[in-house]
Amino acid sequence: MNRILSLIICAFLLISCGNKREGEQKTGLLSNFVKITDNEDAGVKEILDFYGGQCKYAIGASVSTKDGSKKYFELEMSQSDAIDKQLDKVYLPSSNIAYRFYKNLKEEKKNYDEIKVVLISKENKKQEFDFPITLLEKAEKRIKVAEKTVSLLKEKQFEELKEMLNNELVAFNKDELIPRLKEVEPQFGNILEFRLFGFKIMEIKDKELMHISGAIIRDKQNNEFSVDIDFNSDKYELYQLQYKL
Repeated sequence: MNRILSLIICAFLLISCGNKREGEQKTGLLSNFVKITDNEDAGVKEILDFYGGQCKYAIGASVSTKDGSKKYFELEMSQSDAIDKQLDKVYLPSSNIAYRFYKNLKEEKKNYDEIKVVLISKENKKQEFDFPITLLEKAEKRIKVAEKTVSLLKEKQFEELKEMLNNELVAFNKDELIPRLKEVEPQFGNILEFRLFGFKIMEIKDKELMHISGAIIRDKQNNEFSVDIDFNSDKYELYQLQYKL
């Protein structure tokens, strides 16, 4: 069995999104011993704005006989009602937390091998997840496919959207799907933005797919939205497009 030695390089810092004045960042007693960059701080704040609750963060390194040394930034989330409601699909909050932190980083990306996410439920159940920087870098590029899909829906470019559909893995009729979209779209209203909930990587028929979940925010009625795409391709193709009506 591989023996793993974890080295916490810096202490934890507790941040809460509650009971603070506008523009004020609430910190724990150890804040003077923890230094993070403005970009890292922005990432933590974005997570708290999205999920609420509390976030502890730490910078550390792990050493194992199998993987060698890895540097990581750890985010521990607790006391969040929004996260507790998604624990049946834990890939959503875990991947979303890692990604929202990662996309705020610039030069800091080279400082870490992975982003660690720890979720603690209100029943004090702990779940831990590791997201390599290389995976998040790739995910950032592929999430643009979902963003383009929403953009085409917003501009009502249905024929261009049809060209993105690929029914090789999951059989569906492209000629039926597009008219259905044209029919239901006006019921929801104009699209304002796409809000990412998270993603997961899965294998289907020897192909690595990325399932991207989120919500389309509208001026009438928001709706949940997901797409499945080829994680290892540069093509803007959709193997599945789903609305939750």
